Amino acid sequence: MGLDNVTPISIDQMLRALAALGQEHVVDPEVRPNGLIKQDVPELLGALLGLVETETATVVDPMEDPPLSLHGLQQGWQHTSADRVIHRAVLTNRLRRTTFDIPMILADVDPDDEDAAEPLGIAAAAASTMAAAEFIDAQDHVDQDRLDQALGEDRNDQ
Repeated sequence: MGLDNVTPISIDQMLRALAALGQEHVVDPEVRPNGLIKQDVPELLGALLGLVETETATVVDPMEDPPLSLHGLQQGWQHTSADRVIHRAVLTNRLRRTTFDIPMILADVDPDDEDAAEPLGIAAAAASTMAAAEFIDAQDHVDQDRLDQALGEDRNDQ
């Protein structure tokens, strides 16, 4: 799902935002003698996401049923756009990031040990988040009347 951002955040804006939030991003002049480049954007966005998601985790009380702060958080991010396509993209990408984060962050397994088994609960949680992302993506294909893509079929193969 490719989206175009007509007002992308610049590298300078991201650096200023990180600095304002107390996380200076120092550029190694030997690695980037001319400063950061477009390929550095995902890492900068990841740093911003990390700060925001950490702050979010401290605001939302998981013991509340439902968590009262959640409503405000949902309203806040939904105000960035009224476009359901963007909302689906945000949710799908968030789930896919979570899929890769779960084993990387939570599995206490040596990544160099190919025989090390990932804990069953961690593997199941990662598979569940990926399944959720794929269900949302499939529903998007159905809603857009692209049933062949929803089923994973390519009409050129038929």
